[in-house]
Amino acid sequence: MPRKPFMPLSVDRLRRSLLLTAPGLAAAAWCGPALSQQASLRLTAASGETRLTGPDGPATPFLGYDGQLPGPVLRTRSGEPLKLDFQNDLGEPTQLHWHGMRQGIGAAPSLVSPAQLARVTVASRDAGTFLYRPHLVGGESQLQRGLAGLLLVDDTAPPVHDRELTLLLSEAPGGIGSPLLANGRTALDWGARPNERVWLRVANGTASRVLRLALPDQILTLVALDSQPCEPFRLDAGQIVLGPGQRAEILWDVTGAGPAVPLQVARFGGTALVDQVAIAGAPLRDAPLPAPQPLSANPLPQAMDFRRAMRWDWPIGGTAEAPTLAGRGDRALSATSAFRARPGNVVMATIRNDSPALHAVHLQGQAARLLDGMDDGWKPYFLDTVLVAPGMTVRLAFVAEQAGRFLVTSQPINAADGPVVIAFDVG
Repeated sequence: MPRKPFMPLSVDRLRRSLLLTAPGLAAAAWCGPALSQQASLRLTAASGETRLTGPDGPATPFLGYDGQLPGPVLRTRSGEPLKLDFQNDLGEPTQLHWHGMRQGIGAAPSLVSPAQLARVTVASRDAGTFLYRPHLVGGESQLQRGLAGLLLVDDTAPPVHDRELTLLLSEAPGGIGSPLLANGRTALDWGARPNERVWLRVANGTASRVLRLALPDQILTLVALDSQPCEPFRLDAGQIVLGPGQRAEILWDVTGAGPAVPLQVARFGGTALVDQVAIAGAPLRDAPLPAPQPLSANPLPQAMDFRRAMRWDWPIGGTAEAPTLAGRGDRALSATSAFRARPGNVVMATIRNDSPALHAVHLQGQAARLLDGMDDGWKPYFLDTVLVAPGMTVRLAFVAEQAGRFLVTSQPINAADGPVVIAFDVG
C-alpha cells in the first residue's frame, strides 16, 4: 500500500492528535557541538545572514546568537552555575530568558541595551532540555526572526543510548508562511543504523505554532516532557504534538534495514517539512535494546494533597486578535498580580477556553500535573505548557514551592502578536 501523504495539521486532525498522539497524554499540549560550561563563556546576540537551502540559495537575514541559526547548544550540569558574558549587538534591547527553568521573573535578567555587556549567572535545579531566547512577553518579534537556542542540563545518570541528537524546530525568518526549519535548515543530514538507540532532544522554538513531529513506523519512547522525566511510554504512530516552547526527550530505537525513514514536521494551519533519515550500515547490535527505564526524578514534589488546595480559574476569552486571560487583556506585565499563594500551597487551576482560537497556556517557573476529569488523579508526567482548544476545559495542579512572582501566558496559535499575560505571587 502506498503511504498517505503527510498533511499539515487541521483543526480536526489537531483535536485527534491531542487525544490520540500518545497514551496518557490525552488533552495535553501535545546542531552543532555543545559548548562546555566549566568556565565563563561569551554569547553575542547579533544580526546575520544564512542560506537556508544550501550555498547557492538566496541569503536570508536573521537574528541569532554567535552568528548561528539556531544559537549554539549550551551545556551544563544540574546544580552547577552557568556563567555567561552576554553581549547585545542587535541594535535594539533584548533579554536572555531561560525557558522552562523553575524560576520566577525576579531571577531573569533585565533588558540588555544595545552594545551592552551583561554578566549572567544561572543555575538549574533540574536536569533536562531547555530553551534560551528572548522573554515570552515582548520578545516574540525577535524570536520570530531566529533568536533561540538549546540549553542541555545533564544529570549524573543519562538514559541508556548510543548517540544523542538535538533538534530545534522553528520557522524561517520572514513572518507568516515562512518555511519550517530543523536546526536552522530546510533539510537534515541525518543517518542511523538498525538497532541503534538515539536520544532525541527536541524543542518547538516557534513563537505561536503547534508542531507535530513524526518518524512513522519507528519505535519512539517518550522519557521526558517540558524538562521533567515522565513514565516512559511508546508514542502511537511514532509521533508527538508540541505547543510553542515545549520540549521533549525521546528514545528512538531505529528499526528497518533502509534505505531511509521519513522525518516529518507538520504545522497547524500551514505547510509541512518532510525529510529522509538514511538507514545504512550493519545493525549496531543483534537485537534492540530492552525497553527504556525511567530517568531520575528532578527535585520537585511528585505527589500533591488536594484537600486544602487553592483553586484558581483562568478563563480564556476574547478573539485571536484581542485575547483575554482571567479577565485581563494585558500584553505587558502589570504592576499588580492577579493571585497570591503561600509557599508550599497546592494550586489547582481550571483553564476554560471560551474563545474561538486555540491557545497555548504556559506556566513560567512551574512544573504542573494535568489532572484527570474528576480531579481524582493526574497523568504520569509534568508539563509547563498545555494546548486548550475552543470549548475545552483543562485542569492543572502544581506546588507553589518558591517565593517570588511568576507569569502565566496565553498565546493564540498562529497569531502574529504575542501572548496575554497575568502574574501571581508566592510569598
